[in-house]
Amino acid sequence: MSFRLWLGRDYPRWRRLGLLGAVLWAVAVPASAQEGAYAAPAPPIAALSAVLMNPASGEVIYAKEPRLRLPPASTTKVLTALVALERLDLNARVPVSPQAASAPPSRIGLRPGEMAMTQDLLYGLMLKSGNDAAETLAEAAGGSVPGFAELMNVKAAQIGARESHFMNPHGLPNDDHYTTAYDLALIFRQAMLHPVFADIVRTRSADLRIESGRGGYGDWRMVPVQTHNRLLMSYDGTLGGKTGFTFKARRCFVGEVDRGGVRLIVAILNSPSSVTLWQDARKLLDYGFARYGLAPAPAVPIPAAPAADDDEPVMVQRTHAPAVARMTPAVAVRAPVSAKPTPVVAQAPTKSKAAPVAVAAAKAPAKGKAVPVVVAAAKAPAKGKAAPVAVAAAKAPVVVARADKTVDKRAPTKISRAEVSSAKPGKPVKRRT
Repeated sequence: MSFRLWLGRDYPRWRRLGLLGAVLWAVAVPASAQEGAYAAPAPPIAALSAVLMNPASGEVIYAKEPRLRLPPASTTKVLTALVALERLDLNARVPVSPQAASAPPSRIGLRPGEMAMTQDLLYGLMLKSGNDAAETLAEAAGGSVPGFAELMNVKAAQIGARESHFMNPHGLPNDDHYTTAYDLALIFRQAMLHPVFADIVRTRSADLRIESGRGGYGDWRMVPVQTHNRLLMSYDGTLGGKTGFTFKARRCFVGEVDRGGVRLIVAILNSPSSVTLWQDARKLLDYGFARYGLAPAPAVPIPAAPAADDDEPVMVQRTHAPAVARMTPAVAVRAPVSAKPTPVVAQAPTKSKAAPVAVAAAKAPAKGKAVPVVVAAAKAPAKGKAAPVAVAAAKAPVVVARADKTVDKRAPTKISRAEVSSAKPGKPVKRRT
């Protein structure tokens, strides 16, 4: 019996109307539900720039200033890891140069002359965000930090991150070192296709084997590292990510989450604080999954960062000048020429003269020359008595620079690439949770 005959004159009219209504309802309700899932307004976020991307299709679900060029801080290390993975053997033993060991914080604590496997350095790079690990990998893969930066820029262009430019492997401040939220999402999307990278960024903690470089192979130490990605402990389905922070870049993050077979990448640049960073990340992910009809995960409090390690240590200058001596009022005098500090005796003041002063003795200058020193007024001595004064060396003033003004002016050190060693002592012992 055909459908037309079934709905013919012999079929009761009220049943025909009911059947037609059921068909229309079956079509209309899912469509309206789907429309409702997409109708949710985009959430307000505190970050200056952000992108939410579906890595499977490349679709951008949310964007706020996606092409704005901003400093990426340590999210730079995503590209560093990707280039290193493509050019180095995971089991190659890589030497640590004095240049790399002296990189500004944060560090995993590498020392000049030590050696570590590429795989261990990558864990230190992505979990602890070690700048010393970044430079060690850069020297092994590119011969020097500038040489490795060229490889980074070539790889970024291949990925399609054409609004980015990199000057170093760690993200230390540099006016010519920048990326965009969109480019950062593209870079992380490419990196997650590498199984070793995906395994590293979803690891919460690991123990790194660092060889002394002296004596036999058995002379080594273990260095524990932990991730800075707090979404791993608080947001269900998190596959991994990388944080970043400098005063100039503020809080940054890029990561990927899976829910119900749908994956989303969130890239955030210049969020004002650690609190707003993780709030921004969760808002954007909840918004994205809701668009696919996936309910947000139950809220889990974001674990607080340790007091001494708020996401990433602040990058600071490595050298400091001595502090300025504070004495008032300051008067310039000439110190006597002598090979040793010499006490100076001042005459008791008269009514028309100022009170004697306490003088700090400076180191004796070259013969025949006088040295100005800083002095301060002292209480007048008893009438008729001379007042001895102590002389001390004036200290040089200190210049304190903000962390975001750090400029790495160290001369590049060229070393051989990772082929430096072909020995494969075996896979390092790691503790992962």
